[in-house]
Amino acid sequence: PNRGRTRNSGGTSCFTFSAFNVWMTYAQVGVIAIRMKVEKAHGTPRVPDADAISRFRDSPAVWLTFAGSAVYELYSSLLEPIGLKPSWVTAMAIIEQRPNITQSGLGRELRINRASSMATCARMEETGLVIRTALKGRNQTGLNLSENGRKKLDDACNIEREMIEKLLEGIPSINRNSLIEMLRLITNR
Repeated sequence: PNRGRTRNSGGTSCFTFSAFNVWMTYAQVGVIAIRMKVEKAHGTPRVPDADAISRFRDSPAVWLTFAGSAVYELYSSLLEPIGLKPSWVTAMAIIEQRPNITQSGLGRELRINRASSMATCARMEETGLVIRTALKGRNQTGLNLSENGRKKLDDACNIEREMIEKLLEGIPSINRNSLIEMLRLITNR
């Protein structure tokens, strides 16, 4: 099966099994490295040790799940000192990209229900990350980042970039690019 990135005769990208195996090895190594960093920071691991569970050792779904959980946990702990959560960073990036987005529009973009969208927006407004602006001719308000929100979003993006650099240290850039492309394909299915 074609699962790793290569070029076929038509010039389009496809994936080969060997590239997928390389990616799985990096995913496993990455999860182990992240577990160790989170364990060091918090004293206990936040994800199970998949290598210790024989049924899970070669399961892509388990490694994807554990890698996502481990990265999320580490990113959360790094954002905590600046008063942010990963979900807020995503919301702020959407607001930055779509100035004057409504609260319901943000909820649709985040794929969350109305109550969750209201709570997220209220907390971000209370902490001075977003401001509401009356929309002309409409009985609604638009959300925009405050100056503090822009600065915090920049800080969060820098934290994420540094975290990923450290986690992927020693992995050749071609393999990093393949990893990102595979994750993008899996996410968008």
